[in-house]
Amino acid sequence: MLARPLDPARELEAAARLLAERWTLALPTAIGSALSAAIIFFTIGAVVLSAIAAIIISGPPAALGVLTAGALTVGLAICGIIVISTLSHAVVVTAAHEAWAGREPDFGTAFRLVLARLPSLLAAAVAVGVLALVPLVLCLVLIGVPLLMVLGFFLMYVTPAIVVGGEGGLAAIRSSFRLTARYPGPSTIGFVGILAAFLIGRVADTMFVHIPLIGVASAFVIGGVTAAYGSLVAVRFYDLLRPLSTPGPLQLTAAREETLRPEARS
Repeated sequence: MLARPLDPARELEAAARLLAERWTLALPTAIGSALSAAIIFFTIGAVVLSAIAAIIISGPPAALGVLTAGALTVGLAICGIIVISTLSHAVVVTAAHEAWAGREPDFGTAFRLVLARLPSLLAAAVAVGVLALVPLVLCLVLIGVPLLMVLGFFLMYVTPAIVVGGEGGLAAIRSSFRLTARYPGPSTIGFVGILAAFLIGRVADTMFVHIPLIGVASAFVIGGVTAAYGSLVAVRFYDLLRPLSTPGPLQLTAAREETLRPEARS
């Protein structure tokens, strides 16, 4: 039995309304998406273009040398994208949790809380990367795509479990698996909503992705909104499905602020 009442379809609609009313919730993921797109265009893209130019001028062996020399740059760029994406999504999850509770989101406080949870977030990111390795390789024969979707479903509550529930990286992964397995119906509807927003955003983004500056602007708007919607849905379903137990860091912060108000002391 659910700990709190939950109408999955209504919650998906409510998430869209909340995002429309408080569009600033999309700013962290918009900035993160634009920065990631800029890294892809101007860092990874530069290495790829250099390799193509080397093939044209000197042949494939020269291109191999360019790719080898640029491997460190590409690796650092990918790590940067992972960190930026992790931080931006966690900030939106933190702020969205406050918005769902009827409080005004404070991005400064959200960012400080996310920085305090950064080691757990990065540990979870590394573990998720390891889990996704085999499905990514299998994408070469298409079977990896549905496997990635299944993995994404079971991991949809990892970030909320860390920044809202206060769990460690590996513990959050276990909690996400348990929550989705215990409530597959509502979780599936929530995940379909997140996936639909992602796919719509990617389809719209493909029209501009090949134009560097416009592509970055497109990532800012489209990527920011779709990622923020996914974060709103994930944290909402997490809050409604998880057991009523010891409050996480966000609940403790809210309670602490409540006691500091003048009317609370009087």
